[in-house]
Amino acid sequence: MKKLFFLFCLIPFSKENGYSQAKRGLVWVSGYSGNTINFTNATIKTKLGIYGNKFFHTGNSNICDSDGNVILASDGFSIYDSLGNYLDNGDTLVPLDYFINQSGTNIGSQTSIFLPMDSDKYYFVTPTFSNIRFADCQANNNCHFDLLLYNVINMKANGGAGKVVQRMIPLMQNAQLRKTQMMACRHSNGKDWWLLKQEGDSANVHKFLFTQDSVYDKGVQVINEPVWGQWDIRGQSAFSNDGNLYATTSHGSSTGLILIAAFDRCYGELYNSYTIQMPWGSQHIPTDTTLMERLSVGLAFSLNNKFLYVISMSNVYQYDLHDSTWFHVAGIDTSALQFQDYETAYLGPDKKVYIGNFGGGSKQMSVIDSPDVKGAGCNFCPRCLRLDSLGSFGIVGTPPCMPNYGLGEQECWPLAVDQYANEAISQLNIYPNPVSTDLTLEYFAKNHDLLSYEIYNTIGQSMMKGKLQPNRKTVVNVSDLPNGVYFLKCASICKKIIKD
Repeated sequence: MKKLFFLFCLIPFSKENGYSQAKRGLVWVSGYSGNTINFTNATIKTKLGIYGNKFFHTGNSNICDSDGNVILASDGFSIYDSLGNYLDNGDTLVPLDYFINQSGTNIGSQTSIFLPMDSDKYYFVTPTFSNIRFADCQANNNCHFDLLLYNVINMKANGGAGKVVQRMIPLMQNAQLRKTQMMACRHSNGKDWWLLKQEGDSANVHKFLFTQDSVYDKGVQVINEPVWGQWDIRGQSAFSNDGNLYATTSHGSSTGLILIAAFDRCYGELYNSYTIQMPWGSQHIPTDTTLMERLSVGLAFSLNNKFLYVISMSNVYQYDLHDSTWFHVAGIDTSALQFQDYETAYLGPDKKVYIGNFGGGSKQMSVIDSPDVKGAGCNFCPRCLRLDSLGSFGIVGTPPCMPNYGLGEQECWPLAVDQYANEAISQLNIYPNPVSTDLTLEYFAKNHDLLSYEIYNTIGQSMMKGKLQPNRKTVVNVSDLPNGVYFLKCASICKKIIKD
């Protein structure tokens, strides 16, 4: 007689997916101008779009339908439809005092995002001030956001024109949140979404799960470092293309610190977090070229997940995640008088990295043409995405805040294992746990077969393997493993190990 053992380990192994939702990111509505950048064909097309008469700032976001046509866009405060009009019930989706103060457009990066669901349902999320906190900010400089709001959009309403059917629902109130640094990643089921939002003056991460029917606050994950400081009008969070890595940084207090962690799409957990610091670089000050800066404002992973591009106000860096080396990609991309300051960066549908402009007066955006190549071979192309043909309105600021809509399903290995009732292994003890040096494994069995074991890190990479002798102790030296969380698999058993 067979038994079916369902074993869930936090070790994700990716399945191939058809990127059925990838077209949702094929057109970008840029910050500042609201002009469109269309990646549908090999030749990128730019257009003075229907949003061009709106004033978008760096809080911009948008989403396309499954055919690659823009259906919704936001300036960070309101939602516009495909014709450039306010979506029904989509005007002023934040408290009024902050809205009026900012003239109806959000200046903070990553302050809006669209999350698609089945049946033409969409979530729209915004961090913001309550009226009380905004007054406190003005009077006492207590300027962390205290609200995280979401809205529900039904695009089948109004004969297919769409409508915001639930407005300004609080996910968090009376909170201490950073103004920037919000990003989402597909759940391993390929349908739902994890949303990560950085806490106030700390590295702690608030986690939320958006499902087809409900939204869940999954609590805060405490991470000690880094601390960026309160000044956070500029900053960015990003997931790797496969969703297995997370990185975030903030302008902060000139620290140039970046948090990197492994991410488990199955359970929404961050593991093996660590902090890196960007190098000092020349600052763009036309009157004094001797000043240095490490004011981190943006970041983006390469397609192959090997490199992290870190953007400061005046410099672009490449960080090799495998050997921990830095490469200075570029300084300013034009003359000192014309330079607009770098801003957020995103991996485009054409697999190039696009770097936005903070000043907003530019008709070009700089590009990294080959981000999977180490060093100078990444081919930084200064101001190579050009909107000059659009005339005086052809300016481009920042890419939209947009997750990887094409990320598909991912199995949480192993989903199921067939074993006989008299399975080979009856008990496996591991100790000490947490462990620093020597991990003892005790394997008790009804037969005398050698069994294989394997230790994985949280992103599914095999770190160690070996054999276990039955009914005796096996000592494994794990001192060479970096501190963090690991998983040991032996036959049908999977055990969590903490190395410290």
